[in-house]
Amino acid sequence: MLDSFKVNVIANVHLFNIFMPLILKGKTKKVIAISTGLADLETTIKFNLDHAVPYTISKAALNFAMGKFSAQYAKDGVLFMSICPGIVNTGHYDHRM
Repeated sequence: MLDSFKVNVIANVHLFNIFMPLILKGKTKKVIAISTGLADLETTIKFNLDHAVPYTISKAALNFAMGKFSAQYAKDGVLFMSICPGIVNTGHYDHRM
């Protein structure tokens, strides 16, 4: 679980903090994170989705971090949002084929 949290939450928070000076100077002030539908609480409960627990919890935390960044930088005109593109082939499981 800690590995998922480091990748999906902590790394993104560091990335956003590092790039905020550039984002604030830019014309298009948008920060987008890749999330997952699995992090939606209502969907999880409705369909009893009990798999990918560390991944799902870390993505839910990322979504919450995005909300906090949005609240902090809304006054500066910065849009923070998470998107859920569906299944993405990241190559993470290529070694299993």
